[in-house]
Amino acid sequence: MIMLPEIHADANKYTRGSLLVIAGSTRYPGAAILAAQAAARSGTGYVTLAVPAEVVEVCQSHLLTIPVLAAKSDNGCFAADALPVLLNQIRQVDAVLIGPGMTATEATCRFLTDIFRQVKQPMVLDADALNLLSWDYTEQPALPISAVGPSCFDDTPPTHHLLWELLPNDSILTPHDGELHRLLDATSTTDAAELATHLSAVVVSKGPTTTVYSHSATTEPYLFAEGTPALAKAGTGDVLAGITASLLAQGATAWQAAKAAVEIHGKAGRIAEAATSRRAMIARDVIDAIAPALRELEGC
Repeated sequence: MIMLPEIHADANKYTRGSLLVIAGSTRYPGAAILAAQAAARSGTGYVTLAVPAEVVEVCQSHLLTIPVLAAKSDNGCFAADALPVLLNQIRQVDAVLIGPGMTATEATCRFLTDIFRQVKQPMVLDADALNLLSWDYTEQPALPISAVGPSCFDDTPPTHHLLWELLPNDSILTPHDGELHRLLDATSTTDAAELATHLSAVVVSKGPTTTVYSHSATTEPYLFAEGTPALAKAGTGDVLAGITASLLAQGATAWQAAKAAVEIHGKAGRIAEAATSRRAMIARDVIDAIAPALRELEGC
């Protein structure tokens, strides 16, 4: 049984939760847009999107109700020193989503390190934030180029894992199979359950059967096998990340948010598939189906 945050009769947009989505690059602006739209549709009162400066206009053209912040950029990605401009906004939000479409570069690695050091709000990590976690990283990051795509790094890996040490406890990680395998290899853990314990995180292992793992030894994994292969499309993971972060911002615990988001996402996928087709459905259709999915889950 999932639990959704209550909406009180005297609620306003601030009491319904505020979320900052840190996402996107010139190569992947759509991921940031999808994640922000999904978060807003899932109930958060105030969603803000932060993207590299070059991406602001394209995001604004798609997001009429979501403010878009320009972050310092490095070749179309977040610059290593992009955080100071965002800190005032971060201090005002209830949760942070990091990673969709962000790309994995030396600059974004340093940016993520600064976030871990300075940001205390609950976090959801998706996509390239997960790829960055799988790097062997000191203050001089290095990466096997084959792991996550093009990069400008040396091939010699350091032996220290700074990002793991800085990762806030009870963060939510949402890896698909490829991202999960990279994290398992990097952490020398054997499965997603052990990874959750190792990183003191909630891990959402996405797939035909999506499983949510807690780092608590007394909490049984939550299995969701009622999705659809129609969700096997680019962008649907960004939608799930947005839903998850939205619930976290509204006051759900990490465990509650992860479980509820998986169910909302799966139900929305089935509704969108029925309205389009298994072959034709795209991520935007899933966002449009969040509302009827929530109505069905909430019985109203």
